[in-house]
Amino acid sequence: MAGGGAKVIVQAISGNLFITIIKFIGWFFSHSPSMLAEAIHSLADTFNQILLFIGLKQAQKEANREFSTGMGGASYVWNLVSAVGVFFIGFGVTFYHGMHSLFSEHFEVGPVSWLGISVLVVSFCIEFWVLLGAIKEVNLSRNGRSFIQFFKESDDPTVLAVLLEDGVAVLGVVLALIGIVLGQIFGSAIFDIVVSLIISFLLAFLAIALGIINGKLLIGKSLTIHKEAEIKNFVESLDQVDHVKSLSTKIIGAGKIRLSMEIELHGENIIDKSSIVLDVKKIENGENIPKVLMKASERMVRLTGYHINLMEVQIHEKFPEIAFIDLEIN
Repeated sequence: MAGGGAKVIVQAISGNLFITIIKFIGWFFSHSPSMLAEAIHSLADTFNQILLFIGLKQAQKEANREFSTGMGGASYVWNLVSAVGVFFIGFGVTFYHGMHSLFSEHFEVGPVSWLGISVLVVSFCIEFWVLLGAIKEVNLSRNGRSFIQFFKESDDPTVLAVLLEDGVAVLGVVLALIGIVLGQIFGSAIFDIVVSLIISFLLAFLAIALGIINGKLLIGKSLTIHKEAEIKNFVESLDQVDHVKSLSTKIIGAGKIRLSMEIELHGENIIDKSSIVLDVKKIENGENIPKVLMKASERMVRLTGYHINLMEVQIHEKFPEIAFIDLEIN
């Protein structure tokens, strides 16, 4: 999803930057509290999506001496910083201005601001276009899962963040339009102010949701029980494995899983029977027994290593997302 995710983020940054500018222009001429709330909302989204893009690029760096398993977790760090930004910049500033307006305004509105309405209509079109791009990218990765299930199980919150942010943005624009129209109908700015407060709480919800999603991934979330059972069943189906004593997984980046297992090998399936027959003949022919047994033990170690490597290759082929395997043999 990395390539598609980058495309979605670039679209979101471009769209939100333009929207931020025209919303501030609309607020400057209309002095609408909900318009200011939307302008701050779009400004926060723009900066946050820049952070998402930085995190996505860092997460794509290869493993090195300093980061032996790569930097997949970087996207989770920056997404978490983005969530904090949404809360303090988006919710904090918007809520403060809405409350300030609530206790200081006379709740009278001036003539209808066609500029403000035009700005919101243009914003809606752009936000909806970006939202459709994010939905399309998510649909490519859902694999038949519902949106709720995908949100719970996804290991790539970057596109999810864009999806949530632009979903809230589209809803915010609609609410702002409703606030302005109701204000004109009833001749009171209270509707506009209330809408700005509702938008601030939407931003708080967005920040908390993003924080929870990325917090779990940053700590080291496991795969679902169903997915771990699928991996265990596959491993136990391999000829060289007798059974899996324990298995755990850890998400270390988008599309990167660390698998830890404790297994028992199936001894009869990894020994070289023909070599054992030859060893018996050597002993019957009078060769030094300790020497023959030493060579047989050395051969067994090599065979065990070969079958472990073969097993890892088979696991990688079946589950490409498993990037690292920690194995303990009993």
